Amino acid sequence: MADDTARFLADSPDRLALLERLRDGPAPPSALVDDLDPARRSIQRNLAAFENRNWVDRCADGYRLTAAGDAVARAHADYLDRLRRIDEYAPLLAHLDPEHAPTPELLAGADLVTASDADPQAPIHAYTERLRGMDGNRVRVCSPVLSRAFHEAHTALALDGVRTELLLSTATARRAKELNPLEFAAVLRGGPLDLFVRDDAVPFGLALGEGSLLLGVYDDGHLQACLHGDDPDLLSWAESAFEALREDARRIESPGELGGT
Repeated sequence: MADDTARFLADSPDRLALLERLRDGPAPPSALVDDLDPARRSIQRNLAAFENRNWVDRCADGYRLTAAGDAVARAHADYLDRLRRIDEYAPLLAHLDPEHAPTPELLAGADLVTASDADPQAPIHAYTERLRGMDGNRVRVCSPVLSRAFHEAHTALALDGVRTELLLSTATARRAKELNPLEFAAVLRGGPLDLFVRDDAVPFGLALGEGSLLLGVYDDGHLQACLHGDDPDLLSWAESAFEALREDARRIESPGELGGT
């Protein structure tokens, strides 16, 4: 029956528009024609179908929604809203596995910046700009890649007294050590950084401050989208996601603990 209801509404956008109009209050067919501008025959046909489904009944003012009709209108409007949100954040969600993705509801109101042919660096610029504005004296970060731009942004944060808890894959941390062994050793020895590594890959980029977060997704090592949000439920998701990744990680206090060359 639910599949039949979905098909019935999907067959004609006029039906949802009629349900939405009746949520505003009862009306006769003539007023519905004036408000919605379909053919009168279409209005009468849909009202008859709604009556058969117990979504409307007749009243002194014409037709009004029953509780069933109101519930159907709300459910279908919510469904369309979810689809619109998924479409809006598809550039982010398309690069995440389902197990590592926030639900679309959590993304409402979050700011998304995506890479484009015209501005492929837009997500990086958004990340570094937002990072500098993060509040608090600690930031938790995970990243699947090495990036000089991110390194410089986090260095600026460190100079402001913000301590960074950084989670990398073992392979990525080893590359960082090999690229600049003296700087790597100095940062571990006395810098404002706590480094954790995990043998498995890090599936996304995340910077989690006290009241906001930055979530980044990558394709072939390039940042494709950067999301900034401060919704408490989204922050709770991010905290749980970070802690889940860190569960199988280990603290690194000296370069030798990484092994490799």
